[in-house]
Amino acid sequence: MPLSTPVWWHETGPSTSVALMLALAIATAAWRRRSLRGDGAVAAAIVGTIALRAGWAWGSVLIVWFVWATIGSRLGRERKQARTAGMLDKGAQRDARQVVANGGIYALAAASSLLWGDPASEAALWGAAALTAAGADTMATEIGTWIGGTPRSVRTGRPVPTGTSGAVSLAGCVAMLGSALVLTAVAVAFGLVPTQQWWIVAVSAVSGAVADTIAGELVQQRRWCPSCDTATEQHRHACGTVTQHRGGVRWVGNDAVNLICTGSAALLAWLLARPLG
Repeated sequence: MPLSTPVWWHETGPSTSVALMLALAIATAAWRRRSLRGDGAVAAAIVGTIALRAGWAWGSVLIVWFVWATIGSRLGRERKQARTAGMLDKGAQRDARQVVANGGIYALAAASSLLWGDPASEAALWGAAALTAAGADTMATEIGTWIGGTPRSVRTGRPVPTGTSGAVSLAGCVAMLGSALVLTAVAVAFGLVPTQQWWIVAVSAVSGAVADTIAGELVQQRRWCPSCDTATEQHRHACGTVTQHRGGVRWVGNDAVNLICTGSAALLAWLLARPLG
């Protein structure tokens, strides 16, 4: 264990009732701060309860992650809203599907650790990798949109409008890498991930964020507003016009792409942890 913390920190969490109260308190505070919608707060409380029951390390890493992602979403909010007006399907308030897409696999890993009684198992690796990938992808989007620069399609290399899925910018790439390292360090510092295996989480998280970008370009649905003559993710554009499907898979939205991000990161971490031979 990387820190001189007592064994109970890594192996036990609070009782179910205490975990639920703590998770509800944090989710309610986030709802009041408009970081979560009502259904998002319920989903976050469930994910938080599972994580805390798995151990204080699991819960602490999740709380730090949420604070980190919230800070990213609030940086330059007005500027980001102005640059992506009429483009994005959802705002800064996360709903239940967004919570599950970003934290669902982490909750699954925590539940696995809790049920099988092995807090130092590989579940911690692939769970941390999934959550770190979600954080890296989130920060790449938030910082890239805020700071600016010219986003380019990963497929064609051509400039695209700010907020376009499957596009990258220099600021976004730096933010993604930095966030992956920061969140990996958090997982190690809290004892969720062994120090010698930090690279598994970091590499898997970056790979998951890259997979998110590629999926956003190749499979996420693309829509078009005929009235405004502009691309958008919205089914009904801000102008009130019902948009037209222009590419990608109809049922694959941003939440599905985020699940690809976390799922691919978890899978890679699990594979990297497999003994050779």
